[in-house]
Amino acid sequence: MRLPTRILARGAAVAAITLALAGTSGPAGAAPVPGDPLAAYRSIVETLGALGVQPFLYPTAAPFCADGAPLGLVPAVAGAVPGPWPGALLPVPGLDQAAVRAGQVMFTFLPAGIADGSGIQVLWFNTSTGRGGSAAMGSLGDVAAGLLPAALPPELRAIAEAAVRDFLTRAIPVGGVRAVPVDTGRGTVLAAVFGSVRNGDTSCFFLPTVGIISA
Repeated sequence: MRLPTRILARGAAVAAITLALAGTSGPAGAAPVPGDPLAAYRSIVETLGALGVQPFLYPTAAPFCADGAPLGLVPAVAGAVPGPWPGALLPVPGLDQAAVRAGQVMFTFLPAGIADGSGIQVLWFNTSTGRGGSAAMGSLGDVAAGLLPAALPPELRAIAEAAVRDFLTRAIPVGGVRAVPVDTGRGTVLAAVFGSVRNGDTSCFFLPTVGIISA
């Protein structure tokens, strides 16, 4: 039995997204070294680079957040990737296959060794259009759902979400990664990422870090 062309196109879109993401590999064994903020920072930067994400201008940290490190510092790095990303591998007419679409920016935040990241947010301003706003960063599950084209039907969306989520979990070897795709529009985007997280019973505040993105 031949499947309708529309269903085949949708299936090809899911395959394109999955293959494009799976073709990007994070560094193996890049878990941060406990008590060594510099090594942890290098690990996170390598991870972002492997994913094609541009780190912000400088790292950030939460002081008095963890035992075994100078001043209890927990380092973190924010980054951004403008759309279209990661790009389409299979041409499907009429369907945008890019996870992050043109005019969007996906912001990411990777704290070293912190499993929670529920209080991280991004403030952004597009200097080319005068538009700006804020967005709360979500979990990998939230990101997987938000990165897929709206045209995917429910029966394929669940499979695609699982594939993207599993890839991100394998590719990013640090806990607490947060991200959010934002409709910034095209132009030069200024952004600041900051917020509070929980490390066990300790409340940790990550100081703002700033980035400049060409969307």
